[in-house]
Amino acid sequence: MTIARMAKSLLMAGVMTMAAGTPGRSAAIGVRFAPPDVELPKQAVCAPRVRDEDMIAEWTAWDQKALPKRATFAITRDMNRMRDLDARRFEPIITRIQALMPTVKKNYDETDALFDRVKLMLAKGEGDKVRDEGLVQKLIDAGSHPAGSLNTLADYLIEGRGIAQDKQAGLKMKVQSAYGGNADAILDLALMTDEGQTVDGWDIEPELAVNMAFGSLVGVLDEGICDRISRVAREYDDGEVVVKDPQLSMAWYRFAADLGDTAAAWEVAELNLLSEKIVKDNEVLLKYLKKAADGGNMSAILEMGRLYAEGALLPRDRKKAFDYFKQAEAAGNQAGIIKQAQLLEQTKDRSPEDAAAYEDLLRQLIARNDPPPWAYTRLARVIQARDGIWKSAAEVKPLLEEAVKRGDIEGGIDLAELLMREDLSPRTIARSTDLLSGAIHINGEINAIAKLQRVYLCMDPAGPDIEASRYWSNIEAGAGNKTLNLAPEQIDKLPELKDPMVIAAIQTQALYGRASALALYQRYLKGAGYSDQVLKFWAERAEVRRGATVEAALLEFKQNLEKGRINDAKRSIQMTGEGMTVDAGLSFARFLVNNYATDPESVALAREILTPLAETGSGRAVGLLKDLEGSNAETSSSPLQRFGDVMRDRGDMSAQLLLAENATSEEDQARLYHQAISTQRCDYDDTMALAEFSIRHQRQDAERWLSIASHIAGDDAWRKVKIADVYMALNQPKTQERALELYQEARLGGEPAAFYRLVKYYADDATESYDPQKASDIFVDLVESSDIKDVPEKLLMLANMKPDIRRQVSQRIDVRGLYEEAAENGQPVAMREVAKLLRSDAKDSKSILAAFNWLKKAAEAGDAEAMFLLSQSYAYGLGTRPALDDAQAWMARAAEAGHPAATQVLKLNNAGTEG
Repeated sequence: MTIARMAKSLLMAGVMTMAAGTPGRSAAIGVRFAPPDVELPKQAVCAPRVRDEDMIAEWTAWDQKALPKRATFAITRDMNRMRDLDARRFEPIITRIQALMPTVKKNYDETDALFDRVKLMLAKGEGDKVRDEGLVQKLIDAGSHPAGSLNTLADYLIEGRGIAQDKQAGLKMKVQSAYGGNADAILDLALMTDEGQTVDGWDIEPELAVNMAFGSLVGVLDEGICDRISRVAREYDDGEVVVKDPQLSMAWYRFAADLGDTAAAWEVAELNLLSEKIVKDNEVLLKYLKKAADGGNMSAILEMGRLYAEGALLPRDRKKAFDYFKQAEAAGNQAGIIKQAQLLEQTKDRSPEDAAAYEDLLRQLIARNDPPPWAYTRLARVIQARDGIWKSAAEVKPLLEEAVKRGDIEGGIDLAELLMREDLSPRTIARSTDLLSGAIHINGEINAIAKLQRVYLCMDPAGPDIEASRYWSNIEAGAGNKTLNLAPEQIDKLPELKDPMVIAAIQTQALYGRASALALYQRYLKGAGYSDQVLKFWAERAEVRRGATVEAALLEFKQNLEKGRINDAKRSIQMTGEGMTVDAGLSFARFLVNNYATDPESVALAREILTPLAETGSGRAVGLLKDLEGSNAETSSSPLQRFGDVMRDRGDMSAQLLLAENATSEEDQARLYHQAISTQRCDYDDTMALAEFSIRHQRQDAERWLSIASHIAGDDAWRKVKIADVYMALNQPKTQERALELYQEARLGGEPAAFYRLVKYYADDATESYDPQKASDIFVDLVESSDIKDVPEKLLMLANMKPDIRRQVSQRIDVRGLYEEAAENGQPVAMREVAKLLRSDAKDSKSILAAFNWLKKAAEAGDAEAMFLLSQSYAYGLGTRPALDDAQAWMARAAEAGHPAATQVLKLNNAGTEG
């Protein structure tokens, strides 16, 4: 077809529109060339392209005896693709295909073979050899080339590839190729003329030339049409030759897809998935995605699996997701195995079957020729979770070493921790810190920051290195990863505070998946009145995060506890089974034991919470169970015996210390002590536990742990008191001096316990520290700095002090007046003490009656001793008429409230009745 006839036919077909030509402009050409509105064949026409890796795998496995039974066009296309990908690597396959080409293409002659040889040599970078042997010139001299070959030769001349450069001759040959209908030649000339160049023999307007080129590409409805149509689509997507038009690009991809091109179907689906260039149409997306997947397009197969796995656009269906991923696996695609593993990773902690399948897939991955490095790390974690960190060490270490060798950063973090569990030698510490530092500097791993801080502060025997620890602590805070310690009133007022930095930090940690932050952020969103859609998003995110639900319950529990709402705190405890975290479970159980020890149901609930935690190797859970069972439990059935094996296999820091306390040899005790150090969290509770253990068994380490605990405690006055108690227990002049310093710091911080400790220290006349003046000064300071409602509890201390101290205090404060003031304010202890004072120096019946009234008020306010004394008043008629029934009732209530004397009286009464 001539150029004129081609242009006329395109205009008649109604597929071509043009913008007016403007000589000399360099913008893309404004031509809209749309797919024809024709009835498509019912059967697929195209020989679809497969992915490069699939094509390579097929040809690599080829036996090279005969060419596959496929269309010649498809074989030629694959040969060209391999040449463009890596000519040297695939040279043996390419040359064998060329040698066998005459067996499938009858008109494949010597000129064709020479052309293919020249293309291969040039792709290998052997242009000089081609030039020296005159191979391109031989092709030119052969003549009678089709338009496509003419254009290739023209490019060789213009670029000087394999032949001396001759632009004029090359352009002349390109014009010949264009007039012969070669699309590449036409587009090249259209661009040249559009940029203002003049080419002899070519005077076609750029817009018309582009239409002719695209018309040439559409051409005949044969097996290669989809490749040519996709070329048109790519031109409208790239915007280099024609003005970028994403909608028109997708229209051509859809046309190709409807002709059977699965790669084009995937392009349509991907354009809609990304929705960056077009408005997303889910119906179109799913139609062409399924078409591509059904045609074996691997990207589409994996995407269909993802949609079913996530429940996005399609109903969530794990079975269908696995079916697609297994289809990918069956086709030899490693991503199919990876996607299955990722799907199982979500449920492996809840399903033993999924955990086993997950492990099997990871083992398949590491057995492949080019396994992903992370598979070694994930497999190591699975084995650790199944067998425990101590039992699995020998099997896990080689996996993590391989992960590190292959460049997996997370594997390096895990290996650093495993190495330190083995020993804490300088060499091990050096390698571990290198691994953790590398994770931070190379990959920005935030979790490694806290672990590195832990090494410098708590793990390195040469430490603590406070400066290095503080440096990494500041880095962690700057990265927004440091746990926020908010007071209860701050948590409740988060929506009112509107502090963007605090909210951003909580949100960041919630996005990382930290369960406590998820719980806190959801609480904030509800309080701030966010929409149901936002709340639903975060609720769904929390659902898939193990422990998030119980952390929400723990947060509510702590809020109630801090505000003194004991019964509300009890109600907020939730049993979530598999989701119960160790910290939450221990908090709940301790609360139940401390506040409801006489309630069988509460004790049973505590055991129900603690037992699963003990089965995971939590030493504190085992210890609490041991306390619940008391000293009467048989050794063979004690918690220590029942959970001994699991603590040895997977036990945490507290488990190792518990085992060390009961070790039968010094060697075992030292080993378990080291294991405790290497698994500590480097927090206040763990370092104090190590300090207390050290006082009993490793005394040389006690001051080290106490200094670390002091650093962690910061300005927390109560913690300073507890640390000082341990220093005092060391019973050395230096440690007692340090204890007094800490008590004094805590006293300045307003901690009542610090006042008590100091008063007790200076009030002991059996020691050299006895100083009545200091004791009375501190006690008076305590009383004067206290709220009136708290004063009575403190004044009770006076009864146990030496006369000198009581006298000095009484001279400086009005003890009786303070009791009376507190009593008038409704303080139960004060009301009781006023009653006792009135009784002790009663001068008339009026005082006795007043004492009775104060006792009754105190008893009704819940004071156990007042209940006991009121019972006596009714029994003996002190300030009231004798009333035996009332006496018995108040005695019973006093016993129920835990008053020892009342309990004893009831026991004697019951024994007498039975006798």
